[in-house]
Amino acid sequence: MIRWLRDMLLINLVLVPLMAFLPLVCIPLVRSPEGATAWFFVAPLSAGFYVLVYSQWSSAMVWQRAGRLKQWRADHGGIFRTVPRACGWLFGGIFFSYVAEAAFMLAFRRVSLLPLATYSPLVFAWLWRRRHV
Repeated sequence: MIRWLRDMLLINLVLVPLMAFLPLVCIPLVRSPEGATAWFFVAPLSAGFYVLVYSQWSSAMVWQRAGRLKQWRADHGGIFRTVPRACGWLFGGIFFSYVAEAAFMLAFRRVSLLPLATYSPLVFAWLWRRRHV
């Protein structure tokens, strides 16, 4: 158990900063063909990370401001219902980011605008939260 916890902590120490800071290097990265290829395969993981963080953070903040966060968690099935929903947001963000990138590349073939397609699931999460709060 301790070894597993250590391994998970190490993975998070490496991956979370990579996912969080990847949008900052998007412009210089997509200017070369190798960088664009790396962006195409790695950036959807960053988009999924941001979709996960935004979808959970925005939902919790609304209920926390209302002072009913614990009651909301109890009413909505607790951890056994909210964790699969969060995983759905994460994997949906990753999947639809790949779909948007592929569609964008087939339609426009403009590599310099590829980050817009990559983070388009984040716009969907924002619109969804505005509609379903």
